[in-house]
Amino acid sequence: MDVLQWIEEALDAKTCNSEDFIYEDMDSQSGRSLPIVYQEFDSRRKGHWQDRGSLFDFLFSVRGENNKLLDFGPGDGWPSLIVAPFAAEIIGIEGSEKRVAVCSENATRLGVANVEYVFARPGTPLPFGDDTFDGIMASSSVEQTPDPQATLAELFRVLRPAGRLRINYESLSGYRNGHERDAFLWGMGADRCRLILYDRDIEHECVRQYGLTYAVSQKNLVKLLDASERSLTFDSLTIQRLEALSYRLLDARVCRTTHPSGQTLATWPLDIGFSEVYPTHSGSTSAGMLFDSIPKKRHPSDLQGVDELVRPLAEVVCALASPLDTDPMLTAVK
Repeated sequence: MDVLQWIEEALDAKTCNSEDFIYEDMDSQSGRSLPIVYQEFDSRRKGHWQDRGSLFDFLFSVRGENNKLLDFGPGDGWPSLIVAPFAAEIIGIEGSEKRVAVCSENATRLGVANVEYVFARPGTPLPFGDDTFDGIMASSSVEQTPDPQATLAELFRVLRPAGRLRINYESLSGYRNGHERDAFLWGMGADRCRLILYDRDIEHECVRQYGLTYAVSQKNLVKLLDASERSLTFDSLTIQRLEALSYRLLDARVCRTTHPSGQTLATWPLDIGFSEVYPTHSGSTSAGMLFDSIPKKRHPSDLQGVDELVRPLAEVVCALASPLDTDPMLTAVK
């Protein structure tokens, strides 16, 4: 019997959505790694330049300056909290009550007053009237909903005529040739961790995720599995090994999600009614390349200096066409 079939049958894995699978249990979706939101901006760090690239990518792609925007699935309040200084108003919509609380706490701590976070149960209509927003930002969130195509239809409904939707999506094509099935250990404190198994069906654009929560620390679970964190792979997990850990098991859950490819995302919006859809290069990737191209001694020393370099670059590249799935970013125009 396959180990995933065994989990479903022997452990009676509970089917759930993405929010119940993982997001409701996260204190920070980003691991508190976000510049400005959690960390002081550091011009010496490439990732911080990339974050500014993402900011301006979203801002220019949705023409968000001084406009009303929707952040669909903000997680920790990203990108809404860093885009907020440039927009008139932003509403973040989340399917996880935990994430709404975290986003709201971050906004209060940072003193961001023009952002509001709202809960909407996954798969239900968005709590907004037609033609409400000038632009919509969706970063790796559409594919986490129960029905991504229906989600896009809802985003179309609440977007004003000529408004723009900017999507950052996860392309499963990057997992070909060895990573279709993966294992990951997520520490959840001193005495709890979750073993997550991924089963990616790239051709059918879907993923099954299995989560096994154990009453043991991440470090000790690795020992019990007779492995190391580096050598822990999907193939190293056998039914026998998992059976031996049953006395530590708190719950088993399974989540099935659809991950549309760039090709699919380039066609669905047109079927829904968007007038134009085009893939582009990413402001984040380009900002990282800019960081690498400038000698370190010539790097700006502060946020303003970095923005002066990254902002005009992002404005250009987020409008430059790119092959699908190369830089997984799409803009759809209503």
